[in-house]
Amino acid sequence: MTTDVGGQRALSTYRAAPFRPPACAGAVYPDAPGALRRALDRWLALPAGAPAAPPAPRGVVVAPHIDYARGAAGYAHAYRALEASRADLFVIFGTAHATPPRPFTLTRLDYGTPLGPVRTDRALVDALCGALGEDALLGDELCHRDEHSIELQAVVLAHRLRRPFTVLPVLCSAIGHLADPAAATAPFLDALARAVAGRSVCWVAGADLAHVGPRYGDARPPAPAELAALAAADRRTLRYVEAGDPAGFHRDAVRDGARRRLCGIAPIYAALRSAGAGARLLHYQQWTDGVDSVSFAAAAG
Repeated sequence: MTTDVGGQRALSTYRAAPFRPPACAGAVYPDAPGALRRALDRWLALPAGAPAAPPAPRGVVVAPHIDYARGAAGYAHAYRALEASRADLFVIFGTAHATPPRPFTLTRLDYGTPLGPVRTDRALVDALCGALGEDALLGDELCHRDEHSIELQAVVLAHRLRRPFTVLPVLCSAIGHLADPAAATAPFLDALARAVAGRSVCWVAGADLAHVGPRYGDARPPAPAELAALAAADRRTLRYVEAGDPAGFHRDAVRDGARRRLCGIAPIYAALRSAGAGARLLHYQQWTDGVDSVSFAAAAG
């Protein structure tokens, strides 16, 4: 993605920055620290009457990456489950909406937020690049600059965790077209497992689900009955998340992929595969404005 002169210049500028600047501050969320904390407290409050989320003892969490205002209940359930976590490393798998050619893309930069930088575990990045090659993991690094899927998780972690921690930001390209995602993802995920062996890790997937309506290529808005059918299909797929079955999850997520357009397949697959455990479904929601619809879920285990 960065073979042209302009791309190389942009990549050099990105890497020279003291941290990855927040792309969504002032738009998706307030850029002033006090206003941001107040807004996050409001967004992350569980809805009245909702049961408290159980802790995530095995350290795998699925959270939305839709904006906070629309996905508030999903974020609230997902991150309430992390309150008891003692992990000091959060591996954040986020959707790379730019769909870079390499399956996984890292960055050495900290993620800047209005609440202070979220520190990237550079030693871990170095170890992985040493195992797999700089170009394999950093060749598409510029994708981090404008991508929101990891940023929105980092901001919530900065707000929720008042203790030292680091993150490994991992952008995941599309795997929905792959018949055998295990073969394509094993080199990185196996190297990652070796590199973090013995550490206290939480695996976070920043992932939305179905995208339907004219904005996403459909000829018309979905009818109520179609939304109900899509919700049933989403819940069917999420049963594989609860079972801790990444292969089954991938197989079910892509079987009607042209209709549902799940954009969080790769992050959820990677988190399940890395954790070796399932995540209990805590919340499911379809957001719609009457024309387009996006679904998302919160799960933890």
